[in-house]
Amino acid sequence: MAYGNVIKKRLLATLSLLLGCAFAILPLSADTLPSSLASLTFITEEYPPYNYRDGGQMVGTSVNLLEDMLAHAETQLDRSNIRYYPWVRGYELALSQPNTVLFSTTRTPAREAQFHWVGPIAQDQVVLLARRNTPLHIRSLDAAIEQGLSVAVIREDIGAQALVEAGYPEALIRPAMDNRSALHMLLHERVDLWAYSADVAKWIAEQEGYSKDIVTPLYTLSESYLYFAINLGTDPQLVAELQHAFDSVTSFSAATQVGSDG
Repeated sequence: MAYGNVIKKRLLATLSLLLGCAFAILPLSADTLPSSLASLTFITEEYPPYNYRDGGQMVGTSVNLLEDMLAHAETQLDRSNIRYYPWVRGYELALSQPNTVLFSTTRTPAREAQFHWVGPIAQDQVVLLARRNTPLHIRSLDAAIEQGLSVAVIREDIGAQALVEAGYPEALIRPAMDNRSALHMLLHERVDLWAYSADVAKWIAEQEGYSKDIVTPLYTLSESYLYFAINLGTDPQLVAELQHAFDSVTSFSAATQVGSDG
């Protein structure tokens, strides 16, 4: 009898061990996964109203969204952990450093294979801007080229990439240090046009003390969506977790909006 009890105990112990291993290897849903988003580095730039600095703090609709996502994923991160860089520096870091997330980034065919993507955050329109009361008329990029119109761009920005992809002459493309520099290049007649987001350009103009109508859009270069762009060396599970947090937060926001409207 004693020997039989020992055998039973050993069998029960073995069964418990096997069951424990089986549960350990079962895939967990995104809701039950322990959050590891804290290992990600989030980078942004000045691109209002989506992301920008105000009084030393990061603000904007994309910043609010990310903070909600991080809270949903139960991380200890918030907007104070977001790093602020000029666009070119942030873009280079996102391309070269695993676990780096750059936002808000326009998703284009040329960039598609360079990043993992989480979103979409919002739709954005990039245009060719001119000074107010300009006599210029542009119906196509060919027309702008024929007129020899120079264009201010920010290197690696979607406006610059759109022009290069369209075959705009390199001699007519004038890189600016940042969006404020590009605005001043346009207003001081150092260039004829500025390739940038219409809404953001008007916001920058107001911040610099001008009327937002000091610049006027003449031609639309692209209409596309903004995303979180993630370095390709990042663990796909982290990308999936970030997308899950995005989906959960935006679904909740949409449901809340529908409820408030009805």
